[in-house]
Amino acid sequence: MTSFRNRSQRGKLFLRLLQFSLRLFPLMLGCHQAVPGRENDAVHSGLSGSFKDTVGANSPAPPPGSRTFNLQTPGQRDSLHAEITRHLELWRAGGARDYDFLLRTSCFCPGQQGWLLLEVREGQAVRGWDTRGKAARLTQPGTYSIDGLFDVLQQVADRIDVVEVSFDDRWHYPAYIRTDVRLGLPDDWGIFQVRGFRPQR
Repeated sequence: MTSFRNRSQRGKLFLRLLQFSLRLFPLMLGCHQAVPGRENDAVHSGLSGSFKDTVGANSPAPPPGSRTFNLQTPGQRDSLHAEITRHLELWRAGGARDYDFLLRTSCFCPGQQGWLLLEVREGQAVRGWDTRGKAARLTQPGTYSIDGLFDVLQQVADRIDVVEVSFDDRWHYPAYIRTDVRLGLPDDWGIFQVRGFRPQR
């Protein structure tokens, strides 16, 4: 009887964590969508040069200097919030509101996605293309602006167990984010990678 109760309790715990993960990842990968309701119908040929910064970047491995925060450890959550706030203030001080950049999102469910070239104007993603020059739907997950990536960081910092992050040295945007919702669960991770940031002056 005791063994049955233990199995039942473990099953209930697993279901609660699974429900938490299913609520969180649509939030992570779908929040701060670029321009709700707007579609990008343009088809762009000759974009191969725009994706040159992704050459050799097919691995989701973290870049050198990334920092991992175990948010189950006392003080780590506060340290992560302080790091996000510091870089967000520096990002805003840089004044980049019009820019192009490359973004790739990956998570445990669909797996690794392709790179997208995103065009951001006045802080909002207005157009996007994949590596074949096909237009990206700006309502689809993975079409964040840089401010959207900061939003993701701020939200997950209060909700999950592990965040690994690396910020760009010059512009201070999140260049790499890895999340782990619950330590010990195999399929609850997410990764965001940024390359080729180009401010438009």
